[in-house]
This record gives sequence, C-alpha cells and structure tokens, in this order.
Amino acid sequence: MSVNVTFTVPTAACALGRSIGDDPGTRIEIDRIVPTGDTVIPFFWLLDGDCDAFTSSARDEPAIDRISVVDRVDEGALLSARWNHGAAGTLRGIVQTDGTLLEARANHAEWHFSVRFDGGDDAAAFRQFCRENEVPISLTRVSAAADRRSDPLGEMTAEQREAMAVAYRAGYFDEPRRVTLDELAAKFGISPRAVAGRLRRGQAKLIEATGLADDTRTNRA
Repeated sequence: MSVNVTFTVPTAACALGRSIGDDPGTRIEIDRIVPTGDTVIPFFWLLDGDCDAFTSSARDEPAIDRISVVDRVDEGALLSARWNHGAAGTLRGIVQTDGTLLEARANHAEWHFSVRFDGGDDAAAFRQFCRENEVPISLTRVSAAADRRSDPLGEMTAEQREAMAVAYRAGYFDEPRRVTLDELAAKFGISPRAVAGRLRRGQAKLIEATGLADDTRTNRA
C-alpha cells in the first residue's frame, strides 16, 4: 500500500530556500522534478518576489549548477534549476527512493513537502537518506492511501481549496460557464494563469485523494 508523507524543512536548509532571503511575501511552488542521470532538475514558480535578485543569489549556491527563467507572468516567474550530482538534499532523496512529489512550497521560513511512496520501505529509506545526509525534516503526517481518501481535502492547499470553492459557486464548472477565468482572476487579484494553476492542481489533488486514478473501471482500450 502506498504511503503519503508530509513534512517540513527549514527554508535556510535548502539552496532554493536560502535564495528567497528574508522577504515574507516571496513564495516558491515546485511544479515538477525530472531526474536525468545523476542530476535533478526541478521546475518551480517564484511568486511575488524579485526574480533577478533570486536567480543571482541561487547562482552562488554550490548545489545549483544552472538556473534559468522559463517564463515570466504578472505575479512571478517559472524557473528551472539543475542540481549538481553531488548535492544530497531533499529533492535528491525523493528521487533516489522512488518518491512521487505531490506538493512542495516554501516561504521565507520553511518548506512544506507532500510525497507519495509505493510502500513503507521506500518511505523508511527516504527518512534514512535524510538522517545520513543531515537533511532536517520534521514529519507532520504519515498516512496510507486508504486514510488519505477519507479526507479528500487533506492534501490541497488553502489557496487551492478557496479557488475550487469560489469557482464552483460562481459557475465556472457549469455548462455553459457563468463566469470566465478572467473574472475569477479579478476576484482573487491575481493573474488568470495563476487561477488556472490553482484549479488544475486542486482538481489533480481531488482525483488522487478519491482514488479515481486507480479505478480499473476507467481503464479502456
């Protein structure tokens, strides 16, 4: 049975986190991670922060071989970073123990991670990796997949829950739609792309939480 592990890490313990600095408004949300040989490449959003100052600071981090801006939006930027093969931090630990990153976000104080492992042995291997490499994780929740499905909102962020609820009440999911993405964005004071991202990730969390993705009745040739 798969195991979901939620934990935090002090922001200062991570290269990307240190690059945030002391600005309480700056946030990071990891979009996905790609293992390539001995290297880990995360794609992530830098939100409400100084992109140029952040990338300048990140380039001084020994663990980061390369960082680049993929796209810029009103509230931030999408970036990619290439970890060097010797960096033994949280992301490498997740990749090496076959974990699936469900969510990773950070502010100036701490990282919040939610990771799914195929079983308890992989979860234990990840914790052992963190101990051996002095990655200071603090567990906040460990649950089996069955437990997680009993609380389908448990893995959604507050922003995702709010976006889903407001969109539903406003008629965004109706056919035809009673509100546009631009109108939803105006309600939140953020860009349409940011709202679309929250809705997309929120819907993915609901599908994961309710087990629909594992339902064999949905498999059709």
